[in-house]
Amino acid sequence: MAFLQIRSGPRAGERVSLTKEKVVIGRHPACDIVLDTSAVSRQHATIVLETDTYFLEDLSSRNGTTLNGVRVDAKKRLEDGDEVQICEQSLIFTTGTTPSEEAYVIGSETSNPDDFIDSAIDGSRIMSQVDVPAVASEAAMALNTEAKLRAVINLNKALGGSVSLEEVLPKLLDGIFEMFPKADRGFVLLRDMKSKRLILRSKKLRSVPEPGPIRLSVSLLQQVVLTKRGILSADAASDSQFGANNESMIDCRIRSLLCVPLVRSDDVVTGVIHVDTLDLRDSFDAKDLEVLAGIAGMASRVVEQARTYEERIGQEQVNRDLDLAKRVQQGLLPSKPPDVTGYQLFDFYEPAREIGGDFFDYIPLSGGRLAIVLADVSGKGVSAALVMMALSKDVRYCLASEEDLSTAVARINESFCKGGWDDRFATAIFLVLDPIAHKAKLVSAGHMPAYVRTPDGRLETHGDDTAGTPLGVVSQAVYESIDIALPAGSVVVLYTDGISEAMDQDQRPYGMERLEKMCLAPTDSAEETGRRILKDVERYTAGQIRSDDICLVCLGRT
Repeated sequence: MAFLQIRSGPRAGERVSLTKEKVVIGRHPACDIVLDTSAVSRQHATIVLETDTYFLEDLSSRNGTTLNGVRVDAKKRLEDGDEVQICEQSLIFTTGTTPSEEAYVIGSETSNPDDFIDSAIDGSRIMSQVDVPAVASEAAMALNTEAKLRAVINLNKALGGSVSLEEVLPKLLDGIFEMFPKADRGFVLLRDMKSKRLILRSKKLRSVPEPGPIRLSVSLLQQVVLTKRGILSADAASDSQFGANNESMIDCRIRSLLCVPLVRSDDVVTGVIHVDTLDLRDSFDAKDLEVLAGIAGMASRVVEQARTYEERIGQEQVNRDLDLAKRVQQGLLPSKPPDVTGYQLFDFYEPAREIGGDFFDYIPLSGGRLAIVLADVSGKGVSAALVMMALSKDVRYCLASEEDLSTAVARINESFCKGGWDDRFATAIFLVLDPIAHKAKLVSAGHMPAYVRTPDGRLETHGDDTAGTPLGVVSQAVYESIDIALPAGSVVVLYTDGISEAMDQDQRPYGMERLEKMCLAPTDSAEETGRRILKDVERYTAGQIRSDDICLVCLGRT
């Protein structure tokens, strides 16, 4: 079986198995490997298995795919160790076997990954191993001396009054150091259950630390997690189980260590406790391992309670922030269409998440004109909504202060480019209605074309051939406007790609052809056209969870 090791980007550290003959990589949630950044295309690249050989192919993506630094313009064979680059994300292709669980990468919230040095394990000299229960073991407690038992009781009391990991983990290490006066270093690493990474969350050093990075054996930690068994080594620096060239142990002068897993009640490893000493004359023994294994059972329960508490508090804060952002966004969107003599307006907006990156607006202009704007900011959720909020202010100001529509859109683009939004961009369509002359001007910034159903039943497409670049892509962009006549009975349909790309149960898009049929159907009003489109999209998706925002505005002359 082959794998992709994700080296950079939001999913850095993950190792993904290539279990299918065709694996699609892209931004869309339906992809096999989802890279959720706006620079990545919805379906960006694919890896295909053909007669025991893997091939990489770019799927006509916007920003391209590279293999070992060379742009992929045709199907390319993959070799072990090849680097696949998709935008800013690096993926390493590897072949061979894998352990029973995914690879474990050691990281730290405050440290450089190079602080943690790996070493191979061949299992040839394990002094002692012990199964670690999910709850404290009475047998292990029975092995304690009176001093250790007293320390266990004190630790139990200390942990019982703590609710957060910031309180629990330091108290846990304090109690372990009280039980083991010989300990020089102690570490608690907790497992991120999504990325499979072990993250250093707390440490305790008995003396002033030596300069340089913290060094732990990744292989040791990995073995403890995979086997769910505690490990004792009385002379770790020379123990062949940690590799013949065990630089991490030698550099730290570690002479003896204990390492035990934290095992949840459902038998899932959630972390590791690591304790070591530099004094070979007073090394750890099998009874010490039994003691720490018993403590790990008690600690695991308390740690999980603390994690649950933090997750609940964190989610409550996230919900409050989302609710506030949603109220702010709703305040920026029109509460209802404006009244325009001789015309009817219908609009609909629904974000894929609590808040979204699509927006629309009605902006009164001089001479009784009305600007109608739809925009689709790349990405989804809070980050896209923040960009949308900033963009909406620029749109209002530039359209209100600049008479010429093309010039106004160019100014909006310049402001967006200078906004420092990294790789964010936005497609947008601008229509300025003159209700007295019964005509409109239209400018498209890389957006979906506008449809106009004429009174004689024809469907016109506007803004496709004259579309400029999306906002925020390139500075000094030039935009072209076109004129549209609006005789009585005309209906204009503006929309975002959340409609045309809505997926059915088989992940097939709604498509432009079906949308055109809905726009072309006989109608008495803009509202009838809008509701017909929305009803058909709902019927097509059959209750599927939407992956993109939907925005629709219909303008009809009565």
